[in-house]
Amino acid sequence: MGEWQRTLVYLPAFMTLLRSSPFHRLPRHLLPVGVLALCLLLTYCVCVLLGLSARARDEARFENLVQSTSDRIQRRLDTYVALLQGTEGLFATQQEVTPQEFSAYVRLFDLQSKYPGIQGLGFTRRFPREERAQVEHRARTTLGLPGFHAWPEVPGEEIHSITLLEPRDMRNLAAMGYNMYSEPIRREAMARARDTGEPALTGKVTLKQEIREDKQAGFLLYLPVYKGGRVPATLEERRELLEGFVYCPFRADDLLNGIFGAERHPRVAFQLYDGLEVDEARLMHRSHPEALAYEPMFTTTTTLLVAGRPWTLTFSSLPAFDATAARPIVLLPFSGLGALVSLGFFLMMLAQVRARGAAERSADELRVALAERARVEEQLREADRRKDDFLAMLAHELRNPLAPVLTAVQLMERKQRAGLGTEREREVVERQVHHMRRLVDDLLDVSRVTRGKIQLRTHPMDLVASVGRAVESARPFAESREHTLRVELPDRPVWAEADPVRVVQIFTNLLHNAAKYSESGGRITLTLVCEGGEAVVRVTDTGMGIPAEALPHLFEPFMQVARTLDRAQGGLGLGLTLVKQLVEMHGGRVEAASEGVGKGSVFTVRLPLLPEERVPVAPVDVPAGQEVSTRGRRVLVVDDNVDAAELLGEVLEMDGHRVTVVHDGMAALEHLGAEAPDVVFLDIGLPGMDGYEVARRIRERSGGAGPRLVAVTGYGQASDRQRSREAGFDAHLVKPVELEQVRELVADAGAGGASTVN
Repeated sequence: MGEWQRTLVYLPAFMTLLRSSPFHRLPRHLLPVGVLALCLLLTYCVCVLLGLSARARDEARFENLVQSTSDRIQRRLDTYVALLQGTEGLFATQQEVTPQEFSAYVRLFDLQSKYPGIQGLGFTRRFPREERAQVEHRARTTLGLPGFHAWPEVPGEEIHSITLLEPRDMRNLAAMGYNMYSEPIRREAMARARDTGEPALTGKVTLKQEIREDKQAGFLLYLPVYKGGRVPATLEERRELLEGFVYCPFRADDLLNGIFGAERHPRVAFQLYDGLEVDEARLMHRSHPEALAYEPMFTTTTTLLVAGRPWTLTFSSLPAFDATAARPIVLLPFSGLGALVSLGFFLMMLAQVRARGAAERSADELRVALAERARVEEQLREADRRKDDFLAMLAHELRNPLAPVLTAVQLMERKQRAGLGTEREREVVERQVHHMRRLVDDLLDVSRVTRGKIQLRTHPMDLVASVGRAVESARPFAESREHTLRVELPDRPVWAEADPVRVVQIFTNLLHNAAKYSESGGRITLTLVCEGGEAVVRVTDTGMGIPAEALPHLFEPFMQVARTLDRAQGGLGLGLTLVKQLVEMHGGRVEAASEGVGKGSVFTVRLPLLPEERVPVAPVDVPAGQEVSTRGRRVLVVDDNVDAAELLGEVLEMDGHRVTVVHDGMAALEHLGAEAPDVVFLDIGLPGMDGYEVARRIRERSGGAGPRLVAVTGYGQASDRQRSREAGFDAHLVKPVELEQVRELVADAGAGGASTVN
């Protein structure tokens, strides 16, 4: 919000003050004069406030530039400290660093281009005065420095001469052998680095590399190197174990011009002083000497602490910055007409503010209404999607068992005419009818519970007995999938007020769910214990597990963790919804937990216990059922519903065709590689590789020709038929299929005509 807008917020209060002030008691001819005077005063105050605010903004911008400049200097020196620390690591890890090794190491850094301002990277070795001749001889003979000698001659027990310094240019060669400990400013920084084990910066010095006339202020950065490669724990040890220093010499102007020299339009000038005093004798760098003759709008002073050494920086704004700063507002004299125009403008703006406030309120109300509408529309779309998903799922799940039932009935009719037995077909029909009944029962139970139509017939009952009946009801299904079912029940009855039929239904559903969503050979464990006035039943499995994002929605109707085309587990996704509703009708609660996909799951049911023992009720039988399966022209039948596949194959064999039955896409492709059938009846919802992919691969192998491909599926919408055509199918049959259609498709296979069957 701008300054004028902020001011206008207070104008209604100003008008109220005006009405309550003595102005309204002035003579009528003097009232305009009083209002004009008050308006002029208000205008003047606003101008002053605007000027102060603009000044504050400019000062903040200037301070940001100052901080940015200081940070850039600090970061650049931190980079050099890191360079020294890496070099110290080189000496710490090697007993002896040769000049050739050191030169190769330094060349890796490309100092001139990547570290502007640095004069070199070197090492100064510490040795006692009595070893001076030995060190000089070794430098001349081994280090390739024929004229090396330690200089200058000064009293002292130890010498710190430069023995390695790269790059070896004329400047650096002039410094070789220099005893840095001979000069007080360098000696102070070296002693500080030695005693602390930290990097230390010298004060302002003149480098020994300054052999030309363009001399600059300089400084050096030291980092101690100790025997053993680690900083000793005590001061005495640090002084005893010091081997020398890795160091960098700097020319102040080169360094700082390397940081800021690329700026095309500098906006601040700065001076760098060694220490805490602003003194020309301590000046190390002046970024813009020409700025001395300029009167800046802003100045400030700040301090940097670099490697234990304080630097003082003074900053001043340059013309490029001052040109962008706000200029003082000039108060022009107001005429009588100007005052009236200003007042009129004020009233107009006040009206606009009020109108804008009303418009914003209307806009807010509209946004809320639109958001609410979007939320309702999203809920409607989600409800519509759930309805479509459910109807498609329901159609698929009902058609799947209907297919083998219809085939079995038609086969029974033919076998009876041929005098053959029909026991197998009756078993198939019975299994599939039981499966359908369970689907319809679940659907009706959920509907009845939701509408409050189920009345529980509760009485005192033994949960141990009811859980045992649920286990016996679910055990055949678990064993058919080769699961290990372990049950841990108390030795004595556990009493609860419950409907025994619904209790058996609860735990049968949980056990079926555990068996259905576990790979073959899984482990299922059911335990019943009493905890704090509740009976706690836990069903634990080693199955496919539950993703964390699916846990909050697990008990919602029609929810399945993985809805894929293969529908390998089947079901309507109502079992857990029914469990939750029945448990809550008994005053209990159910929870699900899983560590993630592939890590199994635990379902926990808690039911309130009776305060005293009562007589148990008689057990109630619970039905169960599921799928099984098998018979040529050369016909290949591919369906993961074993009953449907084998019965269709048997019908075709009775018609005199040679039939092969497989139950997944890979097996179908392997058979096609060994023998070329005339007709392939291919289920769409295969586990793993679905029927669409199998059809595409068959067409790719045969270059678009090949056998007649017939889709056999529970999916029968127009989009499903279109997708079948695109995948390369010649016909699309919806389960349960009519055998006459099957015979016609096989009989017409030799003619090569493609047809789409509805």
